[in-house]
Amino acid sequence: MSAPVDEPQPRTIVAGFDGSDHAADALALARLLAGLEDAKLVVACAYPEDPLGESAAALEVARAVRGEAEETLAKARAQLGDDVETTDLRAVAGATPARVLHDLAETLAADLIVVGATHHGWAGRLLAGSTPERVLDESPCAVAVAPNGFAGRAAGAPERIAIAYDGSAEALHALDHAAALARASGARLRIVTVVNEAIGVYPPLDPGGAEEIAGAVRDDAGERLALIRGHFPDLAIETAVLEGEAAPELALESTREDVLFVGSRASGPFRRVLLGSVASKLLHDAQCPLVVVPRGNGERTSPR
Repeated sequence: MSAPVDEPQPRTIVAGFDGSDHAADALALARLLAGLEDAKLVVACAYPEDPLGESAAALEVARAVRGEAEETLAKARAQLGDDVETTDLRAVAGATPARVLHDLAETLAADLIVVGATHHGWAGRLLAGSTPERVLDESPCAVAVAPNGFAGRAAGAPERIAIAYDGSAEALHALDHAAALARASGARLRIVTVVNEAIGVYPPLDPGGAEEIAGAVRDDAGERLALIRGHFPDLAIETAVLEGEAAPELALESTREDVLFVGSRASGPFRRVLLGSVASKLLHDAQCPLVVVPRGNGERTSPR
């Protein structure tokens, strides 16, 4: 008798929701991704834990704060429509909204956290730890950021997905995630490398020498992309070598894409994943949903 084959575990997506327009953007993106990848969707509204202590007055305030969180979730229920029956909505107490999302993602072994481009948390009363940067910082899984106004778009399955690729282990890990979404949605996958030939060239060379170096850099990048492309024969793939500064070029790329993936550049495990990197700039400039994939334990170091 052959050994039983383990069934793939269903994916879990956690969305942060505080009732704002940005939260509606996050919920719209989370709902779309959950539908495409047949994932369980968990919507969390964070509220402060034990704000004033354990006196009778404090407990009354705590009940009122939780009640506000439950009322906020009513907005999520209305936005979800028919999907509300399959969505897990939770009011969760915690130190900060970011901590709530991290803890929930770890408890549920979630694959993705989704937030809006500006996440104000707790009706604007407690802002610390509520921004996308804070959610990314120490996130235990990938984080998707919905751009402003996403909920108002007639968004169907993405048709154009891009991945910023530089040959690093982090980029390879992000490429796996991008390829999975491309398969689920039937989208074209565009693998993009950004090169800046001027960096590291000192002393200044004559124009002929500089162009020779620039050509070599472009050729090397193109060869790496061609190698990667051959490992995904089941996908419609484009490759592109862009020239310039990475953040502005990728921000421009985001205007032509439905989703943009980037990998974290943190050293070591995936804690403190991206603050200060190119991706942190894209949080503010990307025009399409941005998915930031943290470096995982045991990630690949070469393409399949």
